[in-house]
Amino acid sequence: MNTVVNLILPFFGLILMGFIAGKFMRNDKSGTEWFNIFVVYFALPPLVFQTVASAPIEQLANWPFILATTFSSYAIFVVVFAVSILILHKKIGEAAMQAAAASYGNIGYMGLPLTVAALGPAAVPAALIFCFDSTLQYSLVPLLNSFGKSEKTDVGAMLLKICKRVFLHPFIIATILGVLVSAFSISLPKPVNTLLDFLSAAAAPSALFILGVTVAYQRFAGVGREFPLVVVAKTILHPLLVFVVLTLMGGFDPLWVGVAVLMASLPTAATVFVLAVQYDEYVEGSSNAILITTAISMITVTLVLIMIDRGRLPLDFF
Repeated sequence: MNTVVNLILPFFGLILMGFIAGKFMRNDKSGTEWFNIFVVYFALPPLVFQTVASAPIEQLANWPFILATTFSSYAIFVVVFAVSILILHKKIGEAAMQAAAASYGNIGYMGLPLTVAALGPAAVPAALIFCFDSTLQYSLVPLLNSFGKSEKTDVGAMLLKICKRVFLHPFIIATILGVLVSAFSISLPKPVNTLLDFLSAAAAPSALFILGVTVAYQRFAGVGREFPLVVVAKTILHPLLVFVVLTLMGGFDPLWVGVAVLMASLPTAATVFVLAVQYDEYVEGSSNAILITTAISMITVTLVLIMIDRGRLPLDFF
């Protein structure tokens, strides 16, 4: 318990520091953009690379685990999308963004640093979840938004754009390179490893601080009828479904199950707001989702970490 408290307090403390800075020390947004560039392109990719490269190749090819976690995210996406379309009568584009807000967690900025800090080697499943969940979201959201537009869509250009967004993402590239290093047992020169160590060490504090700044910039507006569904699906239904699916399938390392549940309990990813602005759909709603689910995650993430720490995640529930 003390271990979890000692981890959680500085972890959320960094987010709080970023939030306070964003609220009371507002600056030119270009500074925030450069900070984001450092985190996304220079700090977190080395962390992902080193995590994957140091893992045995057989761990990286755990397809049942990948299938179970990706299916769970897809199921949440589909359920929320269907409710938005059939019951709440939302447009396709808006429903797609609501589904993304309910199923895409902040694994990059929050999940990977937290897993590395709390569980060390167990960061491998977190990296796998990020890669395949990101691929899922970066494919579904553009596709559904293109179907929701009245004008004719160039399918070829759209698919090319999706492929570029997926395969040119710094985290995906870092994962692919890490897999190659692991598969061929490649040893990097010492200066390169030292540089990667420096950047990896900066990843967690930088990512958490800028996450707090990002949340501070979100404006809380009025909420629609879909908002309770989005929040409950992200903070409760998603981790619960991941747990049920992995437990029913069985045969997984208990620590990997814990990491998967932890990743699913994370708040809505800041990337959802970026996509919402890009497609001009559910912009205020996605901002609200990030703000509220981040606050709720202080409780849900702490509870999951305590369960993992005490070995009380009920893996034999079924």
